[in-house]
Amino acid sequence: MAETLTLPDTRYSLAEEAILSQPWYSASTLPDALARPSVVTATVEQPTAMPRRILIRKRGPAGSAELQASGSWPRSFLKSAGAVVDLLNLPAGWDSYAAKVIAPQNALQAIRFLADFVGPDTPQPAVVPRVQGGIQIEWHTMSVDIEVYIDAPGRVRWFAERAEAGETLEGPLAGHEAVLKAWVQQISGK
Repeated sequence: MAETLTLPDTRYSLAEEAILSQPWYSASTLPDALARPSVVTATVEQPTAMPRRILIRKRGPAGSAELQASGSWPRSFLKSAGAVVDLLNLPAGWDSYAAKVIAPQNALQAIRFLADFVGPDTPQPAVVPRVQGGIQIEWHTMSVDIEVYIDAPGRVRWFAERAEAGETLEGPLAGHEAVLKAWVQQISGK
């Protein structure tokens, strides 16, 4: 099922036009048979800013993944999103045991999470694969530790700790986005 996005009447550079002119598909319609290209996309729109897009293209079973971005993104977001895309290249058994490949829908969820939580002053998080096909995003500073576990688009959990104050919080992301954003703002210097 194709997703459509209506863009405002805006002039784009040639590179942006090339990205924006590509067809966009939902993660549920990604064929991987016969090594045809499959596409995972994340679209982020903000009412006061130019729409921003991320395109992740994964090709074939041996696969290569690439990231294309349009719009204005914080550098730490782009590096983190690139790390998420790199995880899509991991083969089954990447941990020398029985680790699953990273699920494209988890990569999509991770990029949407990063787009919502990483600002211009946010330090770049570590992006780590999980053995069941999920993704872990984490920040470890001298005073705060934050870990986000993306096991499926509807199963995102987080943990935050300020050890010196003895403060620890954890739970599902759904319904607690503002609390986690406050923690991320602490490590962003706000």
